[in-house]
Amino acid sequence: MTDSTKRVKGRIRIVFRTARLFVMMSVLATGYAMTSTLIAHAEQLGSRSLRIESSVAGTSTRHTFTFSYGAAGTNVGSIVFEYCTSPLLEIACDVPAGLNASTASLAEQSGETGFFVYDQQPNKIILSRTAATSPIANPSQYVFDGVVNPTVQDSFFVRISTHENTDGTGTAVDFGAVANATTQGVIISSEVPPILKFCVGLELGDDCTAANDSVIDLGDLNTSRVSHGSSQMIAATNAEFGLAIAVYGTTMTSGNNVIPALATPTVSAPGNAQFGLNLRDNSNPNTGLEPSGVGLTNPTATYDTPNRYAFSSGDVVATSPAATDTRKLTSSYIVNISSNQAPGIYTATMTYICTATF
Repeated sequence: MTDSTKRVKGRIRIVFRTARLFVMMSVLATGYAMTSTLIAHAEQLGSRSLRIESSVAGTSTRHTFTFSYGAAGTNVGSIVFEYCTSPLLEIACDVPAGLNASTASLAEQSGETGFFVYDQQPNKIILSRTAATSPIANPSQYVFDGVVNPTVQDSFFVRISTHENTDGTGTAVDFGAVANATTQGVIISSEVPPILKFCVGLELGDDCTAANDSVIDLGDLNTSRVSHGSSQMIAATNAEFGLAIAVYGTTMTSGNNVIPALATPTVSAPGNAQFGLNLRDNSNPNTGLEPSGVGLTNPTATYDTPNRYAFSSGDVVATSPAATDTRKLTSSYIVNISSNQAPGIYTATMTYICTATF
């Protein structure tokens, strides 16, 4: 039978599938309160404050004390920080429930320095140094890590006294108290859904809004020339580990008659039975486009060589290694037949599946 009498037609149908997943992330936000209480007793410690890094009840956190010494020119050998439910010396010191300073460490000190932790109790820290004259002008700061906040959501106080003795005993040189409070943590939750954008069509714009048509009509196939067509796809995702696009389907068939697929990347050779595709701009034949867009998705090695075509159902044809912005890829299909190809209407259906890994 001659080419003029046999009728071999080709058609490729393109479909696609996508998947979408959803996750939820939670963010814990906390704040702190800072106040000061002034009491006249001995010489006043000035500009007093206590800042706690986390105000959540029962949390192990950082407590930062700031104050100015009150008695200028007086020797100071120790500082006592005593946590109580009242700031007044006239009232016995009751320990705030759950408060524990026994394992706290002196992380930083500035202004009047040279102190070390001399003694610790659940509600008391004593700093010591060789007694030295303390100036009144410069504020000092002492930072403790690992103080466990009271477990009750309420105000608590710290009585601060300085002493000439190095062990925290004897008459107080300076005195003052500071106040703070524990609170319930504020939980802020928000939903950041994973995004997977994927579409397929014969011609696409810059996004998926204009995706249309899914049938490529190759017309009459001929032994003397290659038949070709193309489709496009757009992919984007915020998945941490990127995406993969796989192609599934069969080669061109008409009943029991088959046009063999190219198992490895091969050039187009009219007169030989061939079916294949790639994702590059080609000159033999003149079909396809280079990947475009700012995204990271690119063809895999088998489908990344211009003018060489292949097809195997289940192959991954393109991947992105990480979250990617929009990227457009063009699939180019070629069909060649030999002189003994049986007549018929040959069709193939390509199904593209895009999978994101979160």
